[in-house]
Amino acid sequence: MRPFLLALLASVAASAQPAVMVTVQNTTGIARPDEVVEVDWAALSAALPGLSADAVRAVSASGAELVSQPLDLDRDGTPEHLLVLMGLWPNETQAFRVEAAAPTEAHTPRVHVRHDDYRDDMAWESDRVAWRTYGKGLWEADEFEPLNSSGIDVWLKRTRDLVTEAWYEKGHDAYHVDTGEGADFYSVGTTLGAGGTGVWADGQLWRAENFDDWRILADGPIRAVFEMDYGPFDAGGRSVTETKRITIDAGRHLFRQESTYGAAVPAVVGLVDRPEGVVSSSRPGDAWTWLAMWGPVERKNGGHGELGTAVLVPTAALDSITREGRHDMAVMTVKPGEPVVSYAGAGWTASGDVDSVEAWWAHLDAEAARLSAPVVVTVGE
Repeated sequence: MRPFLLALLASVAASAQPAVMVTVQNTTGIARPDEVVEVDWAALSAALPGLSADAVRAVSASGAELVSQPLDLDRDGTPEHLLVLMGLWPNETQAFRVEAAAPTEAHTPRVHVRHDDYRDDMAWESDRVAWRTYGKGLWEADEFEPLNSSGIDVWLKRTRDLVTEAWYEKGHDAYHVDTGEGADFYSVGTTLGAGGTGVWADGQLWRAENFDDWRILADGPIRAVFEMDYGPFDAGGRSVTETKRITIDAGRHLFRQESTYGAAVPAVVGLVDRPEGVVSSSRPGDAWTWLAMWGPVERKNGGHGELGTAVLVPTAALDSITREGRHDMAVMTVKPGEPVVSYAGAGWTASGDVDSVEAWWAHLDAEAARLSAPVVVTVGE
């Protein structure tokens, strides 16, 4: 028997709590230092009848509590998954036990999503990067400069702390200046920004206006999920609606977005270009294709360093990579009622995570490899 299983069995025997063992296997040759593992709740519940969202914890073979989060996206009172944060070396297998007992310690959140009521923004972040997008309130309110945009803004961070609450508190002008934590140096305007979505029709990009409605489905400590509704909006003579679900995990520079459209029209996800920026893309033969931008941060309010932005799309759904106006975009196949999946994100040299365009490309290659080979999770064996 493998040493980690022997240690886990000894740990289970020493615990007074009923438990079920979970094994997680990394089948890739890449390290996964911040892996949010999804464990099927139904399988756990079948083995642990006393399990509930308030009485569940994950414990490593050494007896340390792992950071975990019950995930109930449909909000029916029964989670779909237990999320557990782990670090896995290349080709490593680990095991932990799940107990029907409340955690004994609180863990510092590493993700957050908030709706700013004053501006009608949605803002979300990991411990690496923060983003935001805009609601109808920002467009229509008299006290703001009107902004008609469904694009995505990037807030660049030099800290692992969560910043959105504090930055909104200190105000619009203040969070555009870097005082040591980072700042909003990115300009979106009426563009797609860093990963905005839209529709491709008649050789033209059509975009939704600001979101109409929003819902926060989960808010950490290791995964945040929310949804926004757009439209209907015109797409070359067709009336289109879009519901977008965004998911951000701890430790990630990229967030997942799922757009469900009300019509079978080609969808796009893309990046706005920047002065002196360089556009590149990965090999389309891989399971995931990435499209990336790299260039200087806009030199305003003390802006400094180099910024990479990117989108990743499933190669099987990719129709083409195209350019229109200031945008480079991936065009994807849409099936009515089925979500169009993509990832979008950013990396900044001043954060200490990427120091060159080559490092940004390597990061995107690693993320594509990670998405192509999810960890293998086994419950109760």
